[in-house]
Amino acid sequence: MTLSEVEKNGLQVFRNYSKAFDAHRAKVFAESAQTDERALPELAEILRLVASEEPRTLPVIVCAFADDQLKEMFRREIPDGVPGGRGELLSGFGPLSRLSQRVQMAYAFGWLSKDILSEVDHLRKVRNDVSHKWDMKILEEKVSHLIEHRQHKIEEYLGDGSRLPENFHESLQPIQKLRVRLIWLLGRLTYESRLWVPALKAKLAPQKVLYGPNPPAMLGRVSAACLEVTRKVIAHES
Repeated sequence: MTLSEVEKNGLQVFRNYSKAFDAHRAKVFAESAQTDERALPELAEILRLVASEEPRTLPVIVCAFADDQLKEMFRREIPDGVPGGRGELLSGFGPLSRLSQRVQMAYAFGWLSKDILSEVDHLRKVRNDVSHKWDMKILEEKVSHLIEHRQHKIEEYLGDGSRLPENFHESLQPIQKLRVRLIWLLGRLTYESRLWVPALKAKLAPQKVLYGPNPPAMLGRVSAACLEVTRKVIAHES
C-alpha cells in the first residue's frame, strides 16, 4: 500500500497520540491501584517460613499459599451471576476446586504471568511426591531436579551491587537457590494475583503496567519484603 506524505504524517500523529493516551491510562491505573494491606503481613509470614523451614516441606507450604492466592483471585474476579454461585466453582467437585485446575484456568485465561503458573505447577507435582512417597532418596532427587531444571534462575538477576551483592548467586548452595527463587515467586504471585486481572479489565497490557517505569505502589512494598528475606537467606549457609 502506497501512502502519501500527508497520510504518513497523519498516521504518525495517530501513533504518537495512541502511545501518549495508553501511557496516561497506565499512569492513572497505577496511581489508583490500592495496596492490599492484608496481603503484606501474609506475604511476610510465608516468606519467613520459606527462609527457615526444612527444605522438603517447602513445596507443601508454598503450594498451600499459592492455592489460597489463586482461589481468592478467582473469587474476586469471576463475575456475579454464575449459575450455582462462585462458591460452587471453587469447592467440592467444582471445575476450580483444585490447585491444578486453578493453574490451568489462570494460564488459559492469561490471568497471571505464564512463568509463575508453570513454576507453581512444577512445585505442585513435587508436593504430590512428598505427600505420597516415603523414599527420602527419591524425594531429594525430585527437589534437586526442580532446582536444576524446572525453576527460573532469578537469583542471577538480583545482584545489583547495591541492594544485594553483585554475583552473590555464584556462592549459593542449591537449597539457598531454592529459597531465593520461592521468595520472589511468591512475591510476584501476591502482587499479580491482585492487579493483573484488573489491568486486563481496564484494557491495559498488565506486564507493562505492573512492571513498567511507573508501577503501582504495591510493587515496591512487595519487593522490599522479598529483598529483606533474601538477605537473610544468602547470609545463612544451608
